[in-house]
Amino acid sequence: MTSDECIQYFANDRFANDATGIEILEVTGNYAKTRLKIKPKHRNANNVVMGGCIYTLADYTFALAANCENPPTTTLSSNIVFNAPAFGDELYAVAEVIKNGRSICTFDVKVFDEKDVLIATVMLVGFRKS
Repeated sequence: MTSDECIQYFANDRFANDATGIEILEVTGNYAKTRLKIKPKHRNANNVVMGGCIYTLADYTFALAANCENPPTTTLSSNIVFNAPAFGDELYAVAEVIKNGRSICTFDVKVFDEKDVLIATVMLVGFRKS
């Protein structure tokens, strides 16, 4: 699907859009950038952004990048490293392809706060359904 079709398709992701409020900033084949404006519901008891919220941002950004201009792709495996606590008001995620195979792909997703502090690094492996 094209970039516009990808954005329209993922607008139907109720969890990413309605529950979390993730915004799509850019999407092309094998690349995506998203933003999450942090609200009180995203914070845990320590007043930092909940790890699951950070992972959702990364996984959604991967889904955009992996599915745009590619066969339907689902997450096969992932590994997240939390590099710093997220105290700020916004998070950004950038997904870039490392390996784009016929049935398996690998993406690197980095999550930053609005001061460009690296919050999390995620490696995702996807399975392409053909």
